[in-house]
Amino acid sequence: MSETSALSASGATESRMVGVTSALATVFIWAGWLIATRYAMTSSFTAVDIGLLRFVVPFVLLCPIWIRKGIWPKGLSLINGLLMLIGSGAFYTLMVASALQFVPASHVGILLPGVMAIWAVLIAIVLFGERPGRVRLAGYGAVIVGVMLLVALKPGGDASTDMLYGYGLVSAGALMWASYTHAMRQSGLGALEAASFVGFWSFVIIAVIALFAGTHIPDAPMGDVLMLLVTQGLLAGCVAVITYGLAVRHIGSTGASAFGAMTPALTALGGVFLLGEESNLALVAAVALVIFGVMVASGVFRRVLR
Repeated sequence: MSETSALSASGATESRMVGVTSALATVFIWAGWLIATRYAMTSSFTAVDIGLLRFVVPFVLLCPIWIRKGIWPKGLSLINGLLMLIGSGAFYTLMVASALQFVPASHVGILLPGVMAIWAVLIAIVLFGERPGRVRLAGYGAVIVGVMLLVALKPGGDASTDMLYGYGLVSAGALMWASYTHAMRQSGLGALEAASFVGFWSFVIIAVIALFAGTHIPDAPMGDVLMLLVTQGLLAGCVAVITYGLAVRHIGSTGASAFGAMTPALTALGGVFLLGEESNLALVAAVALVIFGVMVASGVFRRVLR
C-alpha cells in the first residue's frame, strides 16, 4: 500500500469515527431530552416552564447568528418558516411536554420516531409524489405493528383515557416534526441557522405565553432547573444540532438515521432504570419492531448490501 493510500485510509477511518461518535452523542442527547422532560412533567414544572428552559439557551448562545442573518433569514418563505417554527419550536415542545405528563418516556421514545416516520412518508407521497418501494413499505409496516403493540400496554381503568390522550398528543407532535423535516430541507438554511431562527422565535413565543400562564421556575429546586437548562437548552438546543450535522457529514444521512433509530431503546432503558417505569415483553417487542422498521425504511440495509 502506498503512502498516499495509507493516509487516505487513515483519514477515512478518522472521519467515520467522528461520524459514529457524533451520531451516538446525538442519540443519547435526544433520549436524555425525553427522559428529563418526563421527570420535569411529573415533578414541579409545567410545559411552559420546560419551553422557557429549552429555548432560552439557544436564544442567547446563538444570538450572533440571528443578529447577523436577521430574525427572519433572507429567502426563507413564510410557509416554510412557519412550518419550522410550529414543527420544532415552542408549539412542538409544548405538545410533547404535555404528552409526557400522561405517557411514560419509554412509550414516547417509541411513538415519536415511529409515528414521525409514518407521517413523513405520507407527506412525501401526498405532496411530493414519492413512491416508496416494497422494502421501505415493509419497514413502515413493522413500525405500525410496533406502535400497535405499544398501545396494548396502556393500563386499564380511568388511567387508560389519559394515556390515549397522551398518545394523541405524541402523534400530533410527530406530525409537527415530520412537517419541520420537509420544511427544513426546502428552506435552504444550515443546521445552526435553522436552530437560531427557531430558537429566537420560540423563546419570544413561549415568553409571551408565560406572561399570561405564569411560571413555576422561581419556586423549583435549583438543581432541577440547572439540570433542565443543560439537558433541554444546551444539549438538545445547541450541541445536538452540531453533533447531528457532523454525523451526516461524516457517515451520511442514511448512517445518521440508522443511529437515530436507537433512540427508542435508549429512552426505554432510561425510563425503566432512571424513572422506574414498568417494562414487559410487549415493550421490548415494540422497541425492536420500531428500530427495525425505521432502519429498513431509511434504506440502511439496502445501502449495506450494495
